[in-house]
Amino acid sequence: MFYNLYRSIGVPVWFFDLKQDYRHLASRDDLLVLPWSKLRLNPLRPPNGVSPRRWAQVFSEMFGHSTALLSGSKNYLLKSVIKLYRAYNLFEEVSEPFPSLFELQALIEADSMSYMRKSSNYRDTVLNRLEAMNLTAGTIFDCSRGHDLEKLLKRDVVFEFDGLSRDVQNFLMEILFAYVFEFRLAQNQRDSGLRHLFFLDEGKRVFSVYKERQNASGLPEIDELTAKMREFGEGLVVGDQEPGKLTDSIKANTYTKVLLPLGDRKQFDEVADSLNLSERQREFAQGLGTGEAVVQVGNGTPVPVSLDDYSLEKQVSDEDLERRQAENWTSLSYESRSLTPGFKSLVAPGRSDEVESPEIVEDPQGELDLSSDADQFLKDVVENPFRGLTERYSDFPSSYKGNKAKNELVDNGVVVERKVHTEKGKRKLLQLTDKGREYAETELELEVKHRGRGGVIHRYWQNQIKDLFEEADWSAFLEKFDADVYVNMGNTELVVEVAMGDNPREIKHVEEHLERFDTVWIACRNQEVREGLRQRLAENSLEDDRVVFRLFREFSKEQLPST
Repeated sequence: MFYNLYRSIGVPVWFFDLKQDYRHLASRDDLLVLPWSKLRLNPLRPPNGVSPRRWAQVFSEMFGHSTALLSGSKNYLLKSVIKLYRAYNLFEEVSEPFPSLFELQALIEADSMSYMRKSSNYRDTVLNRLEAMNLTAGTIFDCSRGHDLEKLLKRDVVFEFDGLSRDVQNFLMEILFAYVFEFRLAQNQRDSGLRHLFFLDEGKRVFSVYKERQNASGLPEIDELTAKMREFGEGLVVGDQEPGKLTDSIKANTYTKVLLPLGDRKQFDEVADSLNLSERQREFAQGLGTGEAVVQVGNGTPVPVSLDDYSLEKQVSDEDLERRQAENWTSLSYESRSLTPGFKSLVAPGRSDEVESPEIVEDPQGELDLSSDADQFLKDVVENPFRGLTERYSDFPSSYKGNKAKNELVDNGVVVERKVHTEKGKRKLLQLTDKGREYAETELELEVKHRGRGGVIHRYWQNQIKDLFEEADWSAFLEKFDADVYVNMGNTELVVEVAMGDNPREIKHVEEHLERFDTVWIACRNQEVREGLRQRLAENSLEDDRVVFRLFREFSKEQLPST
């Protein structure tokens, strides 16, 4: 359905893609496919024409709704954002640079005075959400000014959010909605017809009826936006297989409604009631087959339609996408973070794997009370840190039970999910938080040891590379001589540095290793990291034939020195 609509639309569109469904349209030269790892966005920087004070309120509402904050915590967040803006003198004169979410986290962490007041619970709750978001979002928020969204409004863009946590996905979608609306409002772009369109599958993720009915947090701001956006030339196409979980607001404010075949009677009735179908029309609609639908425009009479078959091969891999979109990604500019003196320097995960998981502050609901299945799952995470989720699920009577145990650990801040790309495809790993480590040691009496350093993905590749060298009959060691992997070949010595990001500290390591070892290999997460580090070597006059670059996905036994 979405593919057919996209083919016939004559205005720029933005897809919010949670399952990598739309990258396969990338054969169209004008389509930008932007995986989250390539996205740079500063949610604290308002659109042109929007005052910092107004944007502080919009940001707090969007962040609060997407992470399920109640009014007290949202108010604490708003006060913190205003305090941060004041520290950057943004109320006196709106200028660059703007602070990022990392500076906001640092400011809230420094708010020790709140422990003397009732607001300590609000601080802990907000910090819990913010730390988790910065930890899982990689380098998305690692900028003072992100990509020029106003330019992107003039082109077709697929925002790929697959692999991010649910809260981060929801926040990104909602803040982008809000950004576009506030920009249109500030520029007074009204009554000019349809100028731009959002596509959102799994609409209940943003337009959740449960959040809409949560009285303690008030009417969600996203509902208000839905009602106002049409006046500013913004269209919204929302789809979901469970329409009963969509907000009343999105159903009430939808001008054109489409009923596709639904197997569940309850979900069918939700749409049929919204279309105000008669008994005879309902009987007809229950017999809809593939490629058939009932459409209602405004208050008009619902009519049956046949949809064109849109044939599309879904075979675009990450490598294919990088080859097709590399030039597009290179053309997107952004400005790095610029810290104000007095703020703690927090480094974005992904830019530097030096960053360990910050402690996720426990919500003020009491001690952890995990199920026996969750304890079993956590024990396996501790003992087998690099095991994939599918393998872990096999320890349970069903994948459903395994997934439920995993979600319990994630929801309680005990672990965070990480995605690693291997030559065999994607694999999801779980990384212990400080909270999870403490629980495993004190409650489960487990010995928690790291095999390597840094985050779980960095350690995964350290161990993979070490194992490859050992399979080639060399002696390999982790963390020996301050190297990620040290290899002794008898007459020669080789060290490997695992580079997750384009980090200046990697150059310092290379310089130190070249003074004492025969060869230095740099294993890079992707081509962007490799080219960045090559440039840094050249700038520091460290180009040397003894320095060898390898991408993670290229690492294989065949590339190792022969015995």
